[in-house]
Amino acid sequence: MRRDQIIGNRARIGYTVAALTTEVYPVDWYRIVPDGVSLMMITLPLGTRSPDDLEKCYQLSIEAAYTMAQAGADLVLLGGLPINISKGNKAIDLLIKNLEQEIGVKVSCSAIAQRNAFSALDTKKVCIVHPFLEDQNKRHEEHMNDYFGLETSGVFSGGYSLIELGKLPPNFALEWGRRAIMENPEADTLYFGCPHWTVIDAIKPLEEEFEVSVMTSLQAIAWESMRKAGVKDQIDGFGRLLRDF
Repeated sequence: MRRDQIIGNRARIGYTVAALTTEVYPVDWYRIVPDGVSLMMITLPLGTRSPDDLEKCYQLSIEAAYTMAQAGADLVLLGGLPINISKGNKAIDLLIKNLEQEIGVKVSCSAIAQRNAFSALDTKKVCIVHPFLEDQNKRHEEHMNDYFGLETSGVFSGGYSLIELGKLPPNFALEWGRRAIMENPEADTLYFGCPHWTVIDAIKPLEEEFEVSVMTSLQAIAWESMRKAGVKDQIDGFGRLLRDF
């Protein structure tokens, strides 16, 4: 079959989904990427993010990478930052290197995608917005400080559970982002954690209104996937990251 006859004629991206349900992610993915960039997904049973859940998902994500490589993915990106770094902050780079050699296609992950995005944006101090309960604030702040090596100016919690993410209306991200950056004006970057709620329409308005960089998990994953797969299109409407880098 000729490559130009398939949906992913420019790049076929494999992605392991770390979520209870997957509803928003594919919709917003296809709003961001240009025609010819496709998405294949395998869902991981993340559950409550317990140590057992993380270990199970870690192993399943590796198995999924083999499957997607066999299916013809040009790049495999392992989703779920907590899963990516569950073996320690430094272990993921070695895993990615070894996995690339084993399956014969390019590999990245959510943690590395976001790390590269922060680097491209020259981020120094981050204000975090996430949709979860307040008991997740510490986890998000620790990831930002310990893995990304960035200073945090504040954490805003939306107050919802994993199972409720598909119910969140698009205006929540814009409203929460405004509140967060107004309470933490010293931040140079506003970060929206988790790619499974509707965030992408808030990126451009917040960047223009507050003159800060806005980075979201999904935006960074799409950017990393395309750039690593050789798709260099400058994409307008979803922030500096996709437009300028």
